[in-house]
Amino acid sequence: APEQVRILPISEKFLEFADSIESELKAAGVRVKVDRTDDKVGAKIRLAQLDKVPYMLVIGAREEESQEVSIRHRDRGDEGSLGVQAFRDRVAEEIRSRSL
Repeated sequence: APEQVRILPISEKFLEFADSIESELKAAGVRVKVDRTDDKVGAKIRLAQLDKVPYMLVIGAREEESQEVSIRHRDRGDEGSLGVQAFRDRVAEEIRSRSL
């Protein structure tokens, strides 16, 4: 996939946290983009689904406070929350093994 992860902040208040996650994932070699539009989260998820992005990370107050990301997979749907580093390691391994 040209874009492997899309970060979906629920409002512009969380763009700073989204940017920090983006830079961490880029450092691990992941092709990632932050959705900076003012759309509602449902619309952002739908657009990412249509763009066939494998992973969507939904970012809000709870995720920022716990330093975790809520993961949605294109095919498997909601996968719950995971720490930023744990997700980075998981995606990097999927890329390395070409299972993403």
